Amino acid sequence: MPRSQRRLAAIMFTDLVGYTALSQRDESLALRLLKKHREIVRPVFKRYGGREIKTIGDAFLVEFDSAIDATRCAVDVQRVLREYNDKNHHKLQVRIGIHIGDVVHQEGDVYGDAVNIASRIEPLADAGSICISEQVYDLVRNKVPYGLVKLESQNLKNVAFPIDVFKVVLPWTKSGAKEGERGPRPAFSMVRKYQPEDKGNLRSVGKYFLKLTLKNRIVVVTLTNEPRVTGWLAKFAMGVDYSRGETMHIVAGIETVKVVTDQKNLEKLYEIVPKKRVINVMENLSEIIISLAETVTNLPGVVASITTHLAAAGINLVEYITINPHEIMVVEERDALKSYHVLEELATGAAK
Repeated sequence: MPRSQRRLAAIMFTDLVGYTALSQRDESLALRLLKKHREIVRPVFKRYGGREIKTIGDAFLVEFDSAIDATRCAVDVQRVLREYNDKNHHKLQVRIGIHIGDVVHQEGDVYGDAVNIASRIEPLADAGSICISEQVYDLVRNKVPYGLVKLESQNLKNVAFPIDVFKVVLPWTKSGAKEGERGPRPAFSMVRKYQPEDKGNLRSVGKYFLKLTLKNRIVVVTLTNEPRVTGWLAKFAMGVDYSRGETMHIVAGIETVKVVTDQKNLEKLYEIVPKKRVINVMENLSEIIISLAETVTNLPGVVASITTHLAAAGINLVEYITINPHEIMVVEERDALKSYHVLEELATGAAK
């Protein structure tokens, strides 16, 4: 097959929610809505340079040269459908998934892992929403005016390697629960890598940052410290999926042991550790991990330099853990983004 037929492309899958069920109840109405759906979205695809590869029943497979164009197009599709739904009784709601990667064109169709992964991401979106892969996220996160929140890790069918999936926060939707509400919040993470500059000067500790990682939906569980706790936590650790970014840190004291882990793994911990051994649980927390260059990990004053910058910004540290070459800070979720940006300023030299 000629190499010229292979190229990098952003692949969008769309799916009309509820179409199959509607076609079984009222085929005539379903066909009318399908026609209207196509009339509405096809001009939007063209507006952003999208090439319609094919339709699969009520679904579209569309190719773009740019992840940014694909993401902006997806938002515009949801916007025009929302405007239609506001004026009509029968609603048109679609799910959209986007991935970018190598594709191969052959006989008017397109093939490759990018197509397969996009098709697996699309069902993760809710009706009227958009999900993108981590590869798309890396390309658009600083270039589109929309929030991007990380979903819980997913095992995508027939995809051999783990891929994080992000939801696009549309301008007309709420990004989370109102203050005071206890509704579920979307999981998210932020990662930024740095090129350290070895200045040999601890006053420039930020220049030694290799990576900043922010992750929410973290809990701190305080347990009684007794001989059996080591075995309990060893068993719990076996169920923590570190390869998919799950968290477990232990802070051991004389009378207590604190476990920093994911909110979703709390029930697993309770299955192993008797609840009567649990003294306290702190929820609605986030963790920020600073990965440091080897040249600074053993130098005195690193912790003081970092905590001083956070304290100056009014950040309350719930826990501070050093596991070389990482410095791990646990903060309240409401302080998470502020803490991340304070440390980002330190890393880039923008901090005062």
